[in-house]
Amino acid sequence: TDTPQELEWTQVKSKSRRGRRPHTRPRDAEIPVTPRTSDLRPVADIAANYRRLRARWEDDLCCSQVRDLVAAQAAGIGHVSRAVNLGIGTFDPADAPWEAKRSSPLQLIAFLIMVEELEKITGAKIDCVFQDPVFTQSDKDFLASLGHKVVETPAAFDMVDADTFLYGIHLYQGIYTMALKTSLPVIFVGTGWDVWDDLSNTKGLEEMEKMEKTFTKTPFPQDEHSFAFSNTSVYWKPGIEAGTKPSPPEDK
Repeated sequence: TDTPQELEWTQVKSKSRRGRRPHTRPRDAEIPVTPRTSDLRPVADIAANYRRLRARWEDDLCCSQVRDLVAAQAAGIGHVSRAVNLGIGTFDPADAPWEAKRSSPLQLIAFLIMVEELEKITGAKIDCVFQDPVFTQSDKDFLASLGHKVVETPAAFDMVDADTFLYGIHLYQGIYTMALKTSLPVIFVGTGWDVWDDLSNTKGLEEMEKMEKTFTKTPFPQDEHSFAFSNTSVYWKPGIEAGTKPSPPEDK
């Protein structure tokens, strides 16, 4: 079996919002797992781009839909232990097209907005943990400047528990397998089972299938200017909506 270091972390690239399936093997055009160490973008430039994009996106319909979705589906959530973000990609891709350069910052903004909404509901700060082997030093320093923690593979996999908000968009199925191996999270954002179920080989995705059968599932709001959230679903543990009592964690 593949070790965590050998598993592909590259984001799946989709050219349409519907009907595309995740790739099951790497392609030559994909970002290598080894991070760049030269010609790095200054942290100040990454931060300035993040602030510009966030200011614009907060006025976008997709952003308000994300906020409303969390408010509606997690209104009864009592506790979130942490937010784990997997495979978001570098914020300074080399020679990448406009779409790729926008995707990672946009996915970061949506993740942090979801965290903010969950903090409003729980009344407590939620620590954010990021893991991606492609992170450059500039990426790590940028995330640290926002007050977040970056860990090396496979540390974040072991941080997922029954109260974790797990976020990993367009990742290979081996990453989802590793992330879900210990516990099903309270909220999961990523490629939905319906997309993987179109493939002939879903070995290792048994925990995702369990979420498909037992969690509430909603589509992730779509950004009309990009494919950053294509084929992405949100799974909500039963009992966290308003007016209900959360269910105890399942025995593994």
